[in-house]
Amino acid sequence: MLRGARHIAAMAILCGLVMGFALMAGGDRARAANPYEVTGVPVDVTAADAATARDQAIVQGQRKAFTMLMEQLVGADKAAAIPTPSDAALGTMVQDFEVESERLSSVRYIGTMTFRFDADSVNALIGRPAESGVDVSGGTMPTGPTQTLSVAVPIASLRDWVEVRRRLSGVPAVQRAEVRSLARAEGELNLVYVGDPTQLAQALAQRQLSLSQDAQQWVLRLGGVGAQ
Repeated sequence: MLRGARHIAAMAILCGLVMGFALMAGGDRARAANPYEVTGVPVDVTAADAATARDQAIVQGQRKAFTMLMEQLVGADKAAAIPTPSDAALGTMVQDFEVESERLSSVRYIGTMTFRFDADSVNALIGRPAESGVDVSGGTMPTGPTQTLSVAVPIASLRDWVEVRRRLSGVPAVQRAEVRSLARAEGELNLVYVGDPTQLAQALAQRQLSLSQDAQQWVLRLGGVGAQ
């Protein structure tokens, strides 16, 4: 009877281990399913004290996580052309983070972190459609051929760029906006749209975006509420 009890106990432990591994594997799959999550981000900072080192490590971590995320989403070649936003701008793009492991001394912080980014903010930066729903009731879909228009987008900050991309996602005439370049003061987009430039300008105006043409190029600017 004692032998039977031992067998039952051993089976219970084995079942518990199998269930534990299954739960862990399920958690790993759930984390892997989020394309805007970056795991295994290494940080190593030395500062005046441990608290300062940890604060600086978080900033260092989000920079590294952003670079890793860009490579994850668009590939290493395209990621190299995307400038890293300022620390303040990155802070608004990070939804949350967690510490996977850490070691501290009186002046040094070494750790590994996970960062989760806001999908819409990232998508606006790299030119992907927004994840969340956008109200597109402000205009009707024009008819006509599909055309491409290259535009310059003056910006005062990354927030301006994100706002332009957010508004563009709500313009029915614009099928997609391809990022050509992004610098500190200006970005460049290829707008793939239906209709003609006049119809496009009217559709953009309904989303408080101003399209104009100067001597050299088309320029797309923020207008109305939120314009800088």
